[in-house]
Amino acid sequence: MGKFYIDCIQKQDEDNMKSKKIIIALVFLAALIPVVTADVIYYYSGSISVSTVSSPLTLAVGPNGIAKGYITTTVPKDGSSFTTTIDITNSSYAYFYQFLEITVISPTVSIFASNISYSYTSPNPIDNAYLVIYSSSGAYETTIQLVNTGKASTGTTTPVALPAGNYYVSLLVQPNTPLPPPSSTSIATISVDLGTNVVSPTTPVPLPPTSEILPPIPPL
Repeated sequence: MGKFYIDCIQKQDEDNMKSKKIIIALVFLAALIPVVTADVIYYYSGSISVSTVSSPLTLAVGPNGIAKGYITTTVPKDGSSFTTTIDITNSSYAYFYQFLEITVISPTVSIFASNISYSYTSPNPIDNAYLVIYSSSGAYETTIQLVNTGKASTGTTTPVALPAGNYYVSLLVQPNTPLPPPSSTSIATISVDLGTNVVSPTTPVPLPPTSEILPPIPPL
């Protein structure tokens, strides 16, 4: 009887040890398995109706927007943007007169510049660059600085009111001399957004970077 009792106690101790080992193993495995959190999502319905409206202004190639070997300007049919290629040389200034035309259709628009960027291959070829706007009658309207001492300008802080009519834009470039040897390869690029706030004319609103407008879509 005594031996049987002892055997039972020993058996029970062995079972307890096995149970503890199993529990420890399960705890260890649980620590290795990543915790999956539940997603709770609320959806709010909305509807957006889209229609079109006349543009408050349009762009066009100016009277001197194309001069072979010096300047080439292109504008799409809808007049919504422009692309200009210029050739500069070792000089104090390069002035590209009336390369772009702006037609203001609304009674008055307030134009401003934002999101100006400037990139170049070494060495930096441009010290300063400006857009100069005149009315078709020759009256000076405003100057917008694009490059300031070799860096992109911050743009305009106060929009400039332009009544309905035609305007010409000239480009003034002050190069950093001496320039690299002549080449067909671009050595610098200037980008600018010309905006007009049709709701609050005195408030310039920069266009957000496209990376913020269209963030990367996460994988499903």
